[in-house]
Amino acid sequence: MKMKLRIGTRGSDLALWQARYVASTLAPEAECELVILKTRGDIIDHVSLVEVEGKAFFTAELEEALVEKSVDLAVHSHKDLPSEMRPELTIAAIPPRAAMHERLLVRRESLEKDGAFLPLRLGATVGTSSPRRQEQLETLRPDLKITQLRGNVPTRVNKLRDGKYDAIVLASAGLDRLALDLSGLVDIALPIEWFVPAPAQGALAIQTRKADVELIAFLKEMLHDDSVERAVAAERELLIRSGGGCSLPLGASLVGAGPFTALAFLGKDRPTLGTPARWARAAADTPDHASELALAKLMDGNATRHGPFGGKSISLCGSAESNVDLANRLEGLGATVVRELAIEFVDLPTPDLARTFAALGERDTVVFTSAHAAARAHGNPRPKSRVAAVGRATAAALEHAGWRVDVVGEQGAAALARSLEVEVGARVCFPCAEETVGELERELIARGVRLERVPVYRTKPVEAPALDPNADVRIYTSPSAVRAVAGAEKALGTNPRLRLALGESAASAMQAADLEVDGVFHPSSDDGEGVVHRIARTFCRLENQR
Repeated sequence: MKMKLRIGTRGSDLALWQARYVASTLAPEAECELVILKTRGDIIDHVSLVEVEGKAFFTAELEEALVEKSVDLAVHSHKDLPSEMRPELTIAAIPPRAAMHERLLVRRESLEKDGAFLPLRLGATVGTSSPRRQEQLETLRPDLKITQLRGNVPTRVNKLRDGKYDAIVLASAGLDRLALDLSGLVDIALPIEWFVPAPAQGALAIQTRKADVELIAFLKEMLHDDSVERAVAAERELLIRSGGGCSLPLGASLVGAGPFTALAFLGKDRPTLGTPARWARAAADTPDHASELALAKLMDGNATRHGPFGGKSISLCGSAESNVDLANRLEGLGATVVRELAIEFVDLPTPDLARTFAALGERDTVVFTSAHAAARAHGNPRPKSRVAAVGRATAAALEHAGWRVDVVGEQGAAALARSLEVEVGARVCFPCAEETVGELERELIARGVRLERVPVYRTKPVEAPALDPNADVRIYTSPSAVRAVAGAEKALGTNPRLRLALGESAASAMQAADLEVDGVFHPSSDDGEGVVHRIARTFCRLENQR
């Protein structure tokens, strides 16, 4: 006589598919009845998951039914289970795992095939209810607008079709199990190497009472997959040891059958404030050891050299202090950033600098185009004039010196010079490099503006600059850097896949030195995202050509 079993399940389409899958697998030996229960997660579908962390939002009612013996077993999406369960209960079996990766569903009008990392237009609205997905989206594409997305899988897809979002991120397992009609949408599988799924994603958990020893043995025989259990245990252990629950922006996946590779992601400000979001990868002979190694890399807080730019070498050619924010951004995406020291700054004696600033009137303007020049403001009272800066780094240097900044040029020196309102008879004071004749000067002189150059430093080329012969990308940060290393690069005999110039002046210097210019950017306008996007698109194109 067949065993009779009551299977507790949520009532969503996906939950019912999962329960029916279990019932059909057990059918040769058991007669199964589905008992549908509503959880708070089904009832409260307008609250962010961050607000309900650790509250068994999708599982508490099923566990209560097990304890009360109104069901014999419960079927869960394993990733929904809290790290601690009721002491009377146990996981009896974990069936073979479905696909663990994520998928990006995109409305066709929102598609941008050349979009960096994700084929989405700039500023696209992406729906997700997961802190982990949100952190990875924002780390890859800071321009995206992330908004909450709740409801069951068909509801989420319909919200996308209705135009409430440009794109949404969903687990591939749920889409595969439901076999939803996705016609009219662009369906993109996201690589798990740099869009890491949740621990246990794609796996089911069959929960029952510890006391039901015979049932546990039966479920294990009929449903259980040892290899999935080991991988899921290692993934969830990584989550537990990182000190988080469902709201922690952490991804973890174990792949391979020996050696095993652990892939992980941890969002920003963990374990301490100011720590950037980062990816990690580690291989070992066991899932547990691979997980331990990946966790150690994540919690170290330093650049891990893993992520979408993992394995790539990017050279920043300039001074030791240039483009710190860009370097940090590239390292955060996994690149190995090599600082190629091409020039040094030598401060010039400026005994009359304080007097120069004091002589500026309210109608005048003082403009700084570099953080090094801005640092010379330190110790000098702020003038009565307007104070303008090119780029956020320059503005930050002025604010550090105690100067309030009135205008920040977000599109480079030339754009600031064109937009700067200067009254007739007023002057523009320009603390700069001794050798500078750049975009700002040319534009202001063309406008007939009275310009007062104040050299505060000069650049000095480094003798025998050391260039990275293995650079995939070389970024020239100034025309002085180009002039300092052009000969050395030609003598090197190896070419980077991509040469980029930061600013029109650097690009002009590259052309004069007969170096190919693959792109010109003003990172002051977007924290270097234009540079990041160009590099990402180039790497993608090169990979597709293989």
